[in-house]
Amino acid sequence: MDKASLAILTNIIGAVESGGQVYGKRNYAAYAGKNQNSSNEKTCTLGWAQNYGNEGRTLCKMILEKDPAAFRKADTAGIEKKLSVDWEKTGWNPSAAEKKSLIAIITTSAGKECQDELFKELMAAYIKSAEVFGVTDVKAQMMWCEIEHLGGLKPVQRIFKRATKPYTPETIYASLLLDQKDTSNNNQVGDKKYQSRHQCCVKWINQYVKTGTQVQNGTGRTAEDLLKVLRSWVGFGRSNGKHKQIIDIYNNDDPKNLPRSYKVQYNDAYCDTTVSAGAIKAKMKDLIGKECGVEEHVKIFKKMGIWQEDGKVVPKAGWPIVYNWDDATQPNDGYSDHIGVVESVKGNTIVAIEGNYGGEVKRRSLPVGWGYIRGYAMPKFETANGQGEGTSNNGGTTNSGTTTLSRTPKWVGKVTASVLNVRKWAGTEYANIKSWPKLAKGNLVDVCDKIYDSKNEIWYYVRIDGRIYGFVHSDYIRKK
Repeated sequence: MDKASLAILTNIIGAVESGGQVYGKRNYAAYAGKNQNSSNEKTCTLGWAQNYGNEGRTLCKMILEKDPAAFRKADTAGIEKKLSVDWEKTGWNPSAAEKKSLIAIITTSAGKECQDELFKELMAAYIKSAEVFGVTDVKAQMMWCEIEHLGGLKPVQRIFKRATKPYTPETIYASLLLDQKDTSNNNQVGDKKYQSRHQCCVKWINQYVKTGTQVQNGTGRTAEDLLKVLRSWVGFGRSNGKHKQIIDIYNNDDPKNLPRSYKVQYNDAYCDTTVSAGAIKAKMKDLIGKECGVEEHVKIFKKMGIWQEDGKVVPKAGWPIVYNWDDATQPNDGYSDHIGVVESVKGNTIVAIEGNYGGEVKRRSLPVGWGYIRGYAMPKFETANGQGEGTSNNGGTTNSGTTTLSRTPKWVGKVTASVLNVRKWAGTEYANIKSWPKLAKGNLVDVCDKIYDSKNEIWYYVRIDGRIYGFVHSDYIRKK
């Protein structure tokens, strides 16, 4: 979704959540107590986007991190102590004094900025879930975001599963109305009380979204088309034999003219075969090329004029990413050993989908500018869906994050878990560091920076004992 569409979506959700159904209006001081909006809500809701429960807690954490002084000045009721508690599980019902303090916190300058930032993060996650479901139409994605924000992932999947295709705001609204006759559960996002809300969304989407509903480049082929294919293969591997389907797609595509006259065998490494087969199935072989050998594919990328030699750039979704395992530093211009496709970039973290990664197709989470990155190919997709030059990072800041994390301590954190793993990178898939693999409850660390993992969860880059650096999950660190 481009910036213009996101701005429209912001005006829509702001209006239906806290703006009195007035397009473009939002209330940064909005607050709802326990059970005020719904009997399902066991704790409070904060801000113009009506962030319920632990989303509200995340908002407060963001404000504290952005401006500790302003937070603590507004915190006259001990809200900071509540940030290490699960608001939903405990059913926290703020007192009058706590409510006053919460509103003061979220309406500071930092509070308003963080409300907007959190909304963008949530929308990015919702759009990703919509794309995984197969929703690529911009107007339909807006409806998806509005519904998921209201009720969560399962309800929006239910609505879209029974909606008539092709998805339009009208067909989705018709599916919503069916909830009024459905009494199977108490999370019916289409119930009568929400009807005017959804009507406003349909009206404004049709009124303000003037451009085509799916971003295209004349051929209609986007990065998302390639990624949909690759996502459908996640889990295909040697253990279940499903990798053979990928290899068959490659071999059966013009079998008399296979690159270098080589037919890929089932026991061959198949990382590049996966990329090429994805391009074949997405009907964009002319945009990416076809090869089963990574080094040979890089030669094709160069001939096509789409090769980016700089491994420090911030890539875009849909770019093939090439690795050289013999060199862990940038610039890296060694032999090309492995390849995948960038699925997303969040902050400083790249998520790529790769074939033959541990014998199957799966995701890898890695930092921008990682030393092992050989370079990228930049297929000529539509600009909003993956084309365009990457931004070189030499320690500076870009719109997608920084290449290197800061080692300068920003604040002191205290461990709240009984045992906390210290990992080599952000994500539970990474091993613990050897020099200080675990922290104990009450240990103090210097928090230097933050980063998102492949699940969009926040991790802290911390310094231990003034000399050792590693990554810990933010849920188990609170400010001292």
